[in-house]
Amino acid sequence: MPLPEAFIQHLRKRGYHPRSDRHSNALAAAIVQDLVERCEMISREARSGKLVYQLNMDLRVGTSAWNVDLVLGSGEAAVVPPGATIARETPSVVRMAIEIKSVMTEHRKAVKNRKRDFEAHHQHVHGYNRHAIVGAVLVINSAAGFSSPLRSQPTVHRDPLRLVEHCMSEMRNVRERGDAGSGMDAKCAIVVDFDNVDLSKARYVEGPPAPQKGDPLHYDSFLQQLCDKYREHFGRQP
Repeated sequence: MPLPEAFIQHLRKRGYHPRSDRHSNALAAAIVQDLVERCEMISREARSGKLVYQLNMDLRVGTSAWNVDLVLGSGEAAVVPPGATIARETPSVVRMAIEIKSVMTEHRKAVKNRKRDFEAHHQHVHGYNRHAIVGAVLVINSAAGFSSPLRSQPTVHRDPLRLVEHCMSEMRNVRERGDAGSGMDAKCAIVVDFDNVDLSKARYVEGPPAPQKGDPLHYDSFLQQLCDKYREHFGRQP
């Protein structure tokens, strides 16, 4: 499956602001549609209203709340709008929780924080429900420079490809779930070339050092892992 066109189109039209969630919302909505298209069980339950999705949902465990970028879960006979494939509603029980983070500049500092966020994310979700499926997506910028709206001058990236490789290595080190305990069920790295100046030139990087087909961090692998885990965890439920 190709990388989600809706996300790169969002960058071309809106650009990127580190204090906005518009970019993560655009990617989250695209992931939902690709899951519905790719995974038969998810598609069937979504179209019948048994499965819904929500963006930026506060997932509570005891007195702690974690705002999750994308959740899918049980619907209460949700009505799917005409032309849509899944209803956007707050689920009664979360079955899948996906966190989306970006590293656009200051890669070495930023990826350390993103890795910490991902580790906390899977621990929180599995504290909510150990059967819930946990995913993580890291968007990595490979451009030679980046203009942040929070800085007066653009940042120049020396050896950006090596920075991408470093971020991917850190993503691989995010804990994966074994037979017991907490960890990620699926992880993905998406590489973009985007300077936040000439928005029209935003593009995906699909050659090395971006994940290649067969790599567990590839977008196709990510979708398939989520689908397989969903069928494994919830396939026997009525």
